[in-house]
Amino acid sequence: MKYDDLKELDDTDLPYDITHFSEHDGICTLNGMIPISVDAVSFSYESDEDIEIYDERDNFLGVLCICKSITDINIVSLTEARYIAYIHEVDKNTFKQGLPYKFTKNYLVIDVCEYDDYKNKYMDSAPIWGGFFHSNAESSLPEAYRFQPSKLIARPRIILPTDYHKESCIRSVVQPYAFERFLKLYHLLELIFDWNLVQEIKTLNDDLQGIARLLNEYSGNNELERLKVLLKRKCDDNKKLDKIADCLNKINSPDYLDKGMKIFFDYSKSGNPYKISNITPFSDLMSQGGFKRTNTKENNPNIKGIANNTYDNLVIELSAYFIYRVRCCIAHNRIGEYVMSNDDEGFVVEFAEPLLREVLCQIFSQ
Repeated sequence: MKYDDLKELDDTDLPYDITHFSEHDGICTLNGMIPISVDAVSFSYESDEDIEIYDERDNFLGVLCICKSITDINIVSLTEARYIAYIHEVDKNTFKQGLPYKFTKNYLVIDVCEYDDYKNKYMDSAPIWGGFFHSNAESSLPEAYRFQPSKLIARPRIILPTDYHKESCIRSVVQPYAFERFLKLYHLLELIFDWNLVQEIKTLNDDLQGIARLLNEYSGNNELERLKVLLKRKCDDNKKLDKIADCLNKINSPDYLDKGMKIFFDYSKSGNPYKISNITPFSDLMSQGGFKRTNTKENNPNIKGIANNTYDNLVIELSAYFIYRVRCCIAHNRIGEYVMSNDDEGFVVEFAEPLLREVLCQIFSQ
């Protein structure tokens, strides 16, 4: 409610005399305290107690009210800070009913004297020092990208070898945003690299030279090379490779092909199979229908350099390269990398994530 709405109410409806209320920056205040909406709060905070906030000189600034998760609030029992947050949020008609209430947001309630100082000095950095954030014209977090799958295909005989793998799988599901979800799924690959090494070492028993050789090979290969080796070992028939090729072909859309060309080729890195191959350019291959077994030079005269015996290897190497590059673009915000932004979330959800999931299905299938 606005302050003018509040003044129209009967004084008996308010637990505080109307003289305790005022207005600042178009927001109703109570006893010199003003509410500022908070969009999200760290999940590590309990919500049954308000959290006081002080500056570095131990001067009181205000109270973080984590009230969004509380249901059926008794208005009479609200603290002063939560009450002014309630007044700010509730509409006049709902207020008149006097019914139990559920907040739609959390709030920071601060002293009016600190209001401008807070917005100028503390608001943008609140995610770092306070574990919460406000949306404003300068900074905001959009809703997570969502889409409607046409169907889901259940895959049998997928075995996760350790509890660490199972935990990462579950964590990937509860991540609402694509970037964090992709990294959690990628962790499954990092875990399997180490797990496979341990299994190989176990088979050597006391063969110290053999163990030393394995460790030397492992340290000499980067993650991209390990992923390529793993895929070549697991994707040993056409049916498996064709499923991965279908995922690669999802990039061939007006929304994603240009973005993919920028991420994977304009910002090309070592390991890109197109850098060392005299083959039909990727965009030209997509215009010819993408990765199909008919699109080899033996079957399509417009395709250059992709022989039947190199098609499988190209699918594997390009899939590994795409997955690894997306991982780096998300994890490394630095010069020389394509830095992912909110505009890229759809690309990750509808292209990169399905490709990674298919690769994981292949790797963990028994």
